[in-house]
Amino acid sequence: MTRKVLVTDYQWPDLEIERHILGEIGTELVVAPDGQEETLAHLAQGCEGILTCWAKTTARVIAAALPDLKVIVRYGIGLDNIDVDFATQSHVPVLNVPTYCVVDVAEHTLGFILALSRKIAFFDRRVRQGTWNIQEALPLRRLVGKRLGLIGLGNIGKEVAKRAQAFGLEVCAYTPRLTPERAKEAGVTALPLDELLATADFVSLHLPLTPQSAGLIGTAQLRQMKPTAFLINTSRGKLLDEDALYQALSTGQLAGAALDVRIQEPAAPGDRLLQLENILHTPHASFFSRESIEELQEQAASEVRRVLTGQPPLNLVNPGYR
Repeated sequence: MTRKVLVTDYQWPDLEIERHILGEIGTELVVAPDGQEETLAHLAQGCEGILTCWAKTTARVIAAALPDLKVIVRYGIGLDNIDVDFATQSHVPVLNVPTYCVVDVAEHTLGFILALSRKIAFFDRRVRQGTWNIQEALPLRRLVGKRLGLIGLGNIGKEVAKRAQAFGLEVCAYTPRLTPERAKEAGVTALPLDELLATADFVSLHLPLTPQSAGLIGTAQLRQMKPTAFLINTSRGKLLDEDALYQALSTGQLAGAALDVRIQEPAAPGDRLLQLENILHTPHASFFSRESIEELQEQAASEVRRVLTGQPPLNLVNPGYR
């Protein structure tokens, strides 16, 4: 009997990598035409695995696949679209792919830092409008000797730190459980959050979205930052209070920002943050490169194959599922 794995959604040209890896163990893909809960719950019946990118893998979807369901794999790192608690209660392992886009997000973050410090997007707009004038963008400051504050020091944060240090930035970091020893291994200085916000020239967010981290950066935190500082978010939109950010940027309380992620994606037409010139936007693209997506497809499908063939998974996120 042919095994089935549900693919709730994907953002790349095809699923040939997954079909090859899972086809070797006699497994076929059931590809959802949309990410609606009703559609996914219907298609999940009889599936032994679920591969999911952005679609909500809710308790209803998971329950529909029981008792056949043996594994759920997130195409990516964050888990906020999966009901991990229900999966755990249902004795279903949940896995992710924590390293596939580490280099890409780190490069994107450094791109933001360079674009903000050199006002590249601002100059580009002005030159296209026929204005050849450096003065209106002053002051411009070099990166050497400036401080980058990382909120989060996981795989991505550490890669950002390495690249930032190559540009001469001093790097400090905060996480709730960051020890001096772990900071030293990464070549950064551990600081309390308040001190990091107050002293950094660039603050970059690299945390997963959890109930504890949601809304971490709001009015109070933005007021602690220097008026010459820049805020960067390539992590999750809900880490940041966007109304507070708009207020800080529009009043000169903060010099600028760069966002790859938003609370609502895509941003609504007429969104206030899109009207400001001192903010850069990209469409949740920091994870994306041809190399990263091929790695993601291969690693996610291989995790499903490991579980379905009785091998231990590499990236289990809910060890209490047993």
